[in-house]
Amino acid sequence: MTETVTVGTWSTRTDKGTGRAVDVLVEKHYEGPGQIKYPAETVSEQRTEVGQLSTTSAPVLKLPLGEAAAVREGDLARVDASTADESLVGRWYRIKAYPASGQVTAHRFPIEEES
Repeated sequence: MTETVTVGTWSTRTDKGTGRAVDVLVEKHYEGPGQIKYPAETVSEQRTEVGQLSTTSAPVLKLPLGEAAAVREGDLARVDASTADESLVGRWYRIKAYPASGQVTAHRFPIEEES
């Protein structure tokens, strides 16, 4: 896995020294390796809008099997580091749903970008 992520519930507070808004982790549900995966060719949704067909692909957050049991729908995931794509660092993603279960090699949470 190529990213380091922190997943949980967050709060925005004002730093008394600088007056700037800062994000503070309220409850950590997972911290460690993960992978943000944007499907290149997989279409997850098709819509017809005003005579035009548009498609979207949903990114997923992969987390190690068994280590992400506390992660839940609505949590925010922050990318803290990446060895594959530095542009991911600092991005925020909301967990949209629980991962599919079964014989899997990693938990794959559907996500949407918040930042």
